[in-house]
Amino acid sequence: MELLDAVKGRRSVRKFTDSPVSKEMIEKILDVVDYCPNAGNRNSTKVVVITNRAVIDYIGKAHMVIIRNFNKGITTLPSEEEIAASESAFHNAWTVVALFGPKDFYFSSADAYIMAQNITLAAFEQGVSTCIVGEVLNSLATEKGKRLQNEIGIPEEFVPQAFITIGYCDGEYPKRPGRHYSEVIYV
Repeated sequence: MELLDAVKGRRSVRKFTDSPVSKEMIEKILDVVDYCPNAGNRNSTKVVVITNRAVIDYIGKAHMVIIRNFNKGITTLPSEEEIAASESAFHNAWTVVALFGPKDFYFSSADAYIMAQNITLAAFEQGVSTCIVGEVLNSLATEKGKRLQNEIGIPEEFVPQAFITIGYCDGEYPKRPGRHYSEVIYV
């Protein structure tokens, strides 16, 4: 597949089949991370592959509540009860790739999103569907979230930057949305 075909063809998928993506396929897709450009050549983005259903559910639900509250102007962290009652931002994905970056590095988010784009294009090339879930900085900011991050082995000076849900599309693959960005301005 040509790169331009992948760029033009890939879509965000939010409904996955019950068939998990194999570890071998995930490894093949993640081979691209060593080739991602990053600020200052620091290579500071940490990649975590999550397949544990309880961890996926907790982070996905916590993220959904935090984003919903943020959109309402609520910036306090949600209670564990609110998280447990929420649907998941990860929908029914079997695998979530979490990208963490240093808290105090200006380009952590940019580095993670560049990596996320490369991962999603590599997945599309392999027939695997993805969705980038963004604005995730506080997804593990609750006490339980901090414990999970510690158990995963990510130092506290790192925070989530982006998540990528991975699976096989359930149903028809999404069509290209009708969008056209503003005209390019040449100076």
